Amino acid sequence: MPMSTVINAFLVLLPVLFVMALGFLAGRARQLDRDQVQGLNELVLTFALPALLFVGIVTTPRSSLLAAGPFVLALLIAFVGLFVVVAVFSVFVLHHRVGAAALQASCIVFSNVAFIGLPILTPLFGSSSTLAVAIAALVLQVTLVPLMVTMLEYDRQRSAGGATLRLAALVGQSLLSSLKQPVVLAPLLATILVLLAVPVPKEIESMLNLIGSATAGVAVFAAGLIIAAYQVKVTVETAANTLVKMIVQPALMALLVVAFGIGKPLGSEAILICVLPTSVIPAMFALRYKVYEAEAASTLLLTTIAMIVVIPLAIALTGA
Repeated sequence: MPMSTVINAFLVLLPVLFVMALGFLAGRARQLDRDQVQGLNELVLTFALPALLFVGIVTTPRSSLLAAGPFVLALLIAFVGLFVVVAVFSVFVLHHRVGAAALQASCIVFSNVAFIGLPILTPLFGSSSTLAVAIAALVLQVTLVPLMVTMLEYDRQRSAGGATLRLAALVGQSLLSSLKQPVVLAPLLATILVLLAVPVPKEIESMLNLIGSATAGVAVFAAGLIIAAYQVKVTVETAANTLVKMIVQPALMALLVVAFGIGKPLGSEAILICVLPTSVIPAMFALRYKVYEAEAASTLLLTTIAMIVVIPLAIALTGA
């Protein structure tokens, strides 16, 4: 592989690293308090990103959306399938509690699509990458978040003793909670409109584009702020989490891309989505439930550091 190819791939990542570093330094200097950081997260996840994902999908031809079936199936296997495998291994081999197993599996499979997916994929593939990011974000929010919350709630209630909600009720509550989030509702509504061939006025697209354009910079800056709040704890387990997230999951997706015949650019986008570091969401749930906190925070940091090397290599290898 020519060194120039790797260097060019790294240059694509450079703006993301720069803005993330600004957020990290601002966090370390305590220039923004906890409420301000939470406000930036809400801006991205409640307003800017949902608007951008909505526009990205409604402007996609119906034929392109229907053709994304193999891509969705590959995501389900790489996300949900791997989640189940890791969770089972965590419980029966590592002897973790169910809640800790849920968080370990989430740290390994939950890519940071919402915060840094578009800033990395858009320079490589153009505005069409919004579709891949929107589908990936939707799959993650509708499947992994309910799975993780259900396992955490089950473990919490079992540890506390007393009455425990039925598993079906826990799943229903978690799924309903996920479906109420704008980052799920927006792409889901947009998908329905495209499939039903319902046109969206250009004026609405323009309004949503204005707030959506804030997504990339604010999301990456906020990611840097969140990372600054954690300390690295390198152990065999956190190192293994990082290895599986940054190497095994992308390799699995590469095999799925070939097996399902997913062409470019969607195939390359699928692999790069799996190379993205761990999302901040598992770390947030770890803090909320006070389970697997140090390991989740360390996996977040280690995968973020690893992306400096792994993402440029993945870009070069996929020919993106």
